[in-house]
Amino acid sequence: MKRLKLFMLVRMIVLGLITGVLVGCASSTPPSYEYLLVDSSSDEVNVIATAPMQIQMMPVEVANYLSGNEIVLVSKTGGVHRSQSHLWAEALAPQLTRLTQQRLEKTLNNISWYSRQRLPSYAIAQLNIEVDRFYADLQGGVNITGRWQLISAEGKILNTQVFDVTDYLRSDGYSALTQTLASNWINQIVEPMAKQIAEALNTP
Repeated sequence: MKRLKLFMLVRMIVLGLITGVLVGCASSTPPSYEYLLVDSSSDEVNVIATAPMQIQMMPVEVANYLSGNEIVLVSKTGGVHRSQSHLWAEALAPQLTRLTQQRLEKTLNNISWYSRQRLPSYAIAQLNIEVDRFYADLQGGVNITGRWQLISAEGKILNTQVFDVTDYLRSDGYSALTQTLASNWINQIVEPMAKQIAEALNTP
């Protein structure tokens, strides 16, 4: 009888351990993957000459639905899908701000670019950028839309442009998505912006 009781006790302990392991496996969260926007063409910059001046690069503003760390996919009917395991390593707005300023500093290197944290004591020109769309749709299309505005130190609008870029993914996966978004941002938006800023500054 004692052996039977001991056997039953050991069996209950073993079953309890197996159940705990199974519950732990079932409740474990899937691994998450994080991505940053990278300027892969930073070594191929064409410098554009301008007169020396100072411009304040304001933080890029993104639409509220893009402000989280989830990578967003949007259907043709407006349904928003947020990935829970594929995330931005940093919120989108500061990434776009830094990526844009780094490219502008290389392309327009006669200009002193200031961020909000390091402003001179005198009035300077200001660059504002707003982003409405920055995502892929469920059919593999990439969409980036928004606008930018360059304002002089005296408050005059020197240039204002709307951008609307569409592309498509050439391979599957979130890594391809983030790389396609980054390359389109740099090549289709920031590079033309740099040329238009230079034209505005070089016009007498």
